[in-house]
Amino acid sequence: MNNEPIKQNGIKWGPFTLRIPFIHMKFLTGEFLQGLIIAGATALAGAPVVMALGLSFEQAVACCFIASILITSGPIIFGEPLAPGWVTPALPLVIAFFISKGYFDGIYREEAFQYMAAMCIEFTIIILFLGLTGLGKVIVQKIPNALKSGIILGAALAAFYQIFFSDFERYIGETPVAMLTILIICTITTFSEPYKRISEHNKILKIIGSLGLLPGFLIAALVGYLVGEINFDIQSGFLLPPMNEVFELTSPLSIGMPPIDYYLEVFPLVIIGYLLLFGDFVTGIEIINDAQKNRPDEPINIDINRAHNSVGIRNLIGSCVNPFFPTQGTLWTGIHVIIVERWKQGSGVMKSLFDGIGSYYLMGIPLLFFVLPFITLMKPLMILALGVTLVLTGLACSYVAISLVKKNSEIAISIITALFVAFGEFNGVAAPWIGLIIGFFLSLVLVDNSLKEN
Repeated sequence: MNNEPIKQNGIKWGPFTLRIPFIHMKFLTGEFLQGLIIAGATALAGAPVVMALGLSFEQAVACCFIASILITSGPIIFGEPLAPGWVTPALPLVIAFFISKGYFDGIYREEAFQYMAAMCIEFTIIILFLGLTGLGKVIVQKIPNALKSGIILGAALAAFYQIFFSDFERYIGETPVAMLTILIICTITTFSEPYKRISEHNKILKIIGSLGLLPGFLIAALVGYLVGEINFDIQSGFLLPPMNEVFELTSPLSIGMPPIDYYLEVFPLVIIGYLLLFGDFVTGIEIINDAQKNRPDEPINIDINRAHNSVGIRNLIGSCVNPFFPTQGTLWTGIHVIIVERWKQGSGVMKSLFDGIGSYYLMGIPLLFFVLPFITLMKPLMILALGVTLVLTGLACSYVAISLVKKNSEIAISIITALFVAFGEFNGVAAPWIGLIIGFFLSLVLVDNSLKEN
């Protein structure tokens, strides 16, 4: 392996770094093809949600386009070393909120999007406050390992529970053959040590492994089509996403700012959202730290305050243009793992982590949302992309969480915390904050934090 230090290029602006694709980021074919397919299908998963709130299909695609641009700005505009994504576990909670209000029936109402704006504005204020004051960095640095492990393991349990239990019919029941095909292939190509060992001496297997999720995704789509689980209705032409219409129908600058009582109603959801975001920060950082020992040639600069501010700024823009709370996150864990796993194999595979992230996200955006055949091709594949991402997220979170704890007391605290983070409820509403309180208390009384382990 070449251990010569890798120079990270970019244009500094304040605490951030702008990296222009093809100039500061090298184009990687494997990551580009994966992003084109996987990100395309998954990004459109938000379309049915906003359509249920009263937007048309074309307007829903425009919402996905805006969200994707903002998400992509994380590594490109702000220079964050995390593969950005949604606050995915918040999505079912948000849907449940709108169902309880009677807004999730396909009829457009300004009130629904004012509630969404209230969520986004509050969320943005909390993130920017913690970033600008430096409290975000303090929180992440001071959190005990047992609690940190519990948060990450809780995300794993929540992902597995959603796929294999609570939403089994949606994820597996409707397309069992296709879903099992993609799960088996992608798990092997991503995590299997025997596969990696064998592929070192087999060019075909090595190429398949370098493409990450793409081979499993394509094979599963073909299998699903052949067995009749997946049907395509591919349309010709181009689609110009009507972003001006989305602004007029959803922006608080157009429909009016939310009343004060809206902010009070959504506050519990916002707190849960930050706890999930906080867990993503922890997870993404630990995944990089775990891989960094394999790549001493490219030290990754991680600054949690900068990360808070970058998410806060892009969410502020999103809140003004098209507020959509579930997309205002910081990490797509499954894809982060895929890219980092490739990066840790050495500079010969991926010279810079930012090459992988940039190729995966930015290069495919112009094609994804303007070419109608591609959009209609991806439409029935959304559930496969979401399903495999959740499972890989669970696997990645599991091994990272377990690596953080060594003492028996820490292992016990991690498991207890994880159970309450994943399944804790208060008045019938998901309450991951219960797990944080329990985990923090147990860390104080059960672990001797005065003994620092190397």
